[in-house]
Amino acid sequence: MARQRERGATMVLVVVGLFALIAVAGLAIDTAHVLLNKSRLQSALDAAALAAAKVLDQTASTAQASAAAGSVFTLNLAQYQELQNAVGGGVALTTEYSSTLIPFSAGTTPAAFVRTSITGFQTSMSLVSVLGISSIAVAGNAVAGPSPAVVQECNIIPVFVCGNAAAGGNGLHGYTVNQVTALNEQSGAAIGPGNFGYLALGGNGANTLRSNLAGNYAACASIGGSLTTKPGVNSGPVSQGINTRFNIYQGPVSPAQYPPDVINSAAHQTNLSIDANGNAIQAGQIVTTGSQLTFNYADYQALVAAGSYDTPPLPSGTAAFGRRVMAAPVGDCTGFANGRSTVTVNGFICVFLLQALTGGGKDPIFGEVINSCDAGGRPGVGSSNVGPHIIELYKSAGSPDS
Repeated sequence: MARQRERGATMVLVVVGLFALIAVAGLAIDTAHVLLNKSRLQSALDAAALAAAKVLDQTASTAQASAAAGSVFTLNLAQYQELQNAVGGGVALTTEYSSTLIPFSAGTTPAAFVRTSITGFQTSMSLVSVLGISSIAVAGNAVAGPSPAVVQECNIIPVFVCGNAAAGGNGLHGYTVNQVTALNEQSGAAIGPGNFGYLALGGNGANTLRSNLAGNYAACASIGGSLTTKPGVNSGPVSQGINTRFNIYQGPVSPAQYPPDVINSAAHQTNLSIDANGNAIQAGQIVTTGSQLTFNYADYQALVAAGSYDTPPLPSGTAAFGRRVMAAPVGDCTGFANGRSTVTVNGFICVFLLQALTGGGKDPIFGEVINSCDAGGRPGVGSSNVGPHIIELYKSAGSPDS
């Protein structure tokens, strides 16, 4: 009898041990499953937030940004059946907007930062379901938006503008938002005879200048560094490169390489000229700010936000957003030498191209100075949002994985 009781006790211990072993193994397996789904969800949310922030920066339209977030989120779920099933079962992506990063205040305007989030996604348990745990809730969010102003810019146009070494109170090196300016200096000005403000980025030839003006950015520039000038009028290459942005193609450039801006027609350009003193002239009157123009950056933004395109955007169309918005280096032109030389980079400003070129290299490249623009490069530190920036992810309160 004693042996039978011992065998019975041993059986109980074996059963309890197996149960505990299954529970521990199940906990490990199901925990890994939860963490995997959390990682997959976070990656999809990150991609959706970045896509929305990019579109918001380009169009100022929260509707278009939300559509981009939803599209990218869905694409990222394609390989994750469990997440797909959850979304199909009613779990929805939430996309919110805030004018500030800290605090993120949903619904404030103008929208600058994006938060994407998911709640209510239940990850099904397998082995630990024997413990009465059938599922575990998984949630997440991601925040994206413009970075502080860059200190290294990697898609500059090969044209420099003369400006102060110090950024100044508004961060624009002596320029002001909405100021109308000719980007390329005229021969005989402070930068020296023979120079028209062009830069040799990635090569000294006219073909390189043309492709760089069209958008084939060949070099990066850093504040405090130097760039080599490209002397001469460079008439054909300059107009051929700039005009791709206005859907005008001449010479060895094509829409497949360099798509036009979505807003590019003559009706959505200015008709400026320059007088002997270097002033911008419209209908015989000196123009200094965008508010005086027949078409300005605010008008452009309104058309883009409304989706009133001259040429539909890729991929269904052939145009691209922001092709008329460019980052230009600000150069120190003090004592500038004649011919090929170098210019020290003081910083960068963002400009909106106002019109296509008709006469080539001696034509002023008219631009309206704007507060900021999306670019490529390395952001600085701090909170300044004046000048070129990148779109990046930010740490989000309430989501340790964001």
